Amino acid sequence: GIPKQQPRRVSLALKAEGSGRPVVAVLGANGRTGAMVVEALAKMAQPRALTRSGQWKPPQDSTIKPDDVEVGQADVTDFGSLAAALTGVSAVVFAAAYSRGKTQPQDVDNAGLVNCAKVVLEKGIERLIVVSSASVTRPYAPVGILLNTIGSGVLNEKLKGENKVKEMFEGSESTYTIVRPGGLTMDPAVGFAELQFNQGDTYVGNVPRADVAEICAIAATDPLNSGAGRTFEMFKARTRQPLLPWYRGKTRYIVGNVPDGSAMLARLRPDKEVYDIPGALPISLDDFTLGWARDPNFLPK
Repeated sequence: GIPKQQPRRVSLALKAEGSGRPVVAVLGANGRTGAMVVEALAKMAQPRALTRSGQWKPPQDSTIKPDDVEVGQADVTDFGSLAAALTGVSAVVFAAAYSRGKTQPQDVDNAGLVNCAKVVLEKGIERLIVVSSASVTRPYAPVGILLNTIGSGVLNEKLKGENKVKEMFEGSESTYTIVRPGGLTMDPAVGFAELQFNQGDTYVGNVPRADVAEICAIAATDPLNSGAGRTFEMFKARTRQPLLPWYRGKTRYIVGNVPDGSAMLARLRPDKEVYDIPGALPISLDDFTLGWARDPNFLPK
């Protein structure tokens, strides 16, 4: 495995504290969601906007001042560029995604994320926040079929990247938070009281990119790091629909009606505690098992 570099991690954290604001890098900062993450971070940290071109401009109608943002060049498919661009940061938001006709999902959403995770671990960076997608574990659901078909298997690649990150971070000082938004819109932010988080990938709905950006910024800077080791879906409560009809009502992981983003993160379960979720079929193999066979105390004579 990758050796821990605790002394270097501490020095990076002290550097951030000395400047008064932690430095948080955003990969994919020229994307619609990534640009909003930079804007959201500017209220609570020193954002570093990283793009393949090395150029960045604020979202339309943004009030952010260009001088408030560090701008740098990084390509998630180029490990060397990542290693250079992520020096001195306390957290990274991975908002990069493949671009149809230019890049492939396996290179960006999977291998690119893994490259980023390697740099995070090698440099002892405290946190990695990943913008993924709802339905990554449900390729057989209508939404999953649609997105994988039009997106060259993008959900499959995102899931591979997610799983590798979780494997790599096992036992590490660094932590991950994986955000799986539903259908992204350009609507104004609705605020956390109107949102719901879920775990287990059973529900989907629409969500403004601005709200996704806000929770990414909070997860990257929250003093308690309440999102550490957690994967969750997010959507506007009133748009919530089950990914498959038989998922309706079959979740105890919904978090909602909470006006504060860090409090919502704190109510989520660590990924290792999310287990009793429905599968692809409306029935399970247990339904076909005889009662005596389900009894752990049954021993044949």
